[in-house]
Amino acid sequence: MRISPILAASFALSAFLFVSSITCLILQPDLERLTPIWDACLIICPLLILVSYLITNGVSRKTAPFLLLDLLICAGIFFFSYSGALQPGFVIHRPFGVGASFNYAFISPLLVFFASLLCIKDALNIVYGYSARGREALIFLTIKLSAVLSLLLLGGILFIIIYKGIWAINWEFLTTPHRRLGQAGGISTAILGSLWMVLGAMIVSSPLGIGAAIYLHEYSKSQRLNRLITIAVSCLNGVPSVVFGLFGLAFLVTVFGVSLLSGSIILGLINIPTIILTSQEALRSVPNSLREGSMALGATKWQTIRKVVIPSAMPGILTGVIIGVAKASGETAPIMWTAVTFTATPVQMIYGVIPNVFQPVNNLDYHLLNLIYFLGAWDVESRAWGTALVLISLVLGTNMLAIVVRNHYRKRISW
Repeated sequence: MRISPILAASFALSAFLFVSSITCLILQPDLERLTPIWDACLIICPLLILVSYLITNGVSRKTAPFLLLDLLICAGIFFFSYSGALQPGFVIHRPFGVGASFNYAFISPLLVFFASLLCIKDALNIVYGYSARGREALIFLTIKLSAVLSLLLLGGILFIIIYKGIWAINWEFLTTPHRRLGQAGGISTAILGSLWMVLGAMIVSSPLGIGAAIYLHEYSKSQRLNRLITIAVSCLNGVPSVVFGLFGLAFLVTVFGVSLLSGSIILGLINIPTIILTSQEALRSVPNSLREGSMALGATKWQTIRKVVIPSAMPGILTGVIIGVAKASGETAPIMWTAVTFTATPVQMIYGVIPNVFQPVNNLDYHLLNLIYFLGAWDVESRAWGTALVLISLVLGTNMLAIVVRNHYRKRISW
């Protein structure tokens, strides 16, 4: 489909408004140089769309009001910015009673983003003559833009964490414990405590979750019982983590105290529903012909499960464990009352290999939370960003390692 140069130019300007406004919403840069360019685009782009509409369709009673309304909105946004009503000192204080205030750096890109969407919609309608194909193309474009927006948000978050945290990363920061309430030293005890706690959670949750999934899918014959247990597990998966923390405080801390063992058990309990559900899906993906062929050759039920079913379902099972690891690495509320301390206590090792599970440990999530509490009182902002960067790196590194292992198993599977 051929598009006129005028309409192509309007598409290009709309795309520029869309990308630049999203970028400014995420990064919050200085808008002094960008605002005049936005103002020019808000005038030129609607004019190009209007000219394209008149050349292509003429004036229609059905479509003209909608186009006119969009153009008036764009003109209003331009006037609001160009007249000086929207300037760097502009702030909306707690609208509708919400607990936040919105300033110029947020409102201006948001209005430009809205105007860009209107321009893109009108340009697409002109291309397709306001037909059903145009609405379909608009829906597909919206879906694609949603995916792009998700990637931009993720990329913006990672960029900010890396940009602000990389300056705090050095050998001393990674290998020494913190001192003076996080104002000096590093995060070595927090890193070790997090690693041991996640490992303990995996040891607790993986056998229980995988075993429960095997029983539900391979051994249980009661469909009603399976449905009931699956519903219960799904509900348990939606329980807030702070409730698990309260449970750990009431039952585990009274037995094991505030310790690595209590934290590992409570994180393992949080992970169990995720592992059960994903492992069940992995077991369902194994064809029944493999089970029947194995049992036809004389293998027992358990031999079939151990030698045929579990190896075939291993990629999906590992995916569940990966999700559980990521979930356990980011939990703070459950371990605040059961396992962690802000003091730079090193993990005591038994025989130099096994950690003492009955001692409290430091943790990256809890350490970062305390540094955020201290913002404004002490100079810990750079160390807080550095801690966040290390935490994100450990989570991503663990996931990447697990994905490599999962792909290794997947290559060995063929049916």
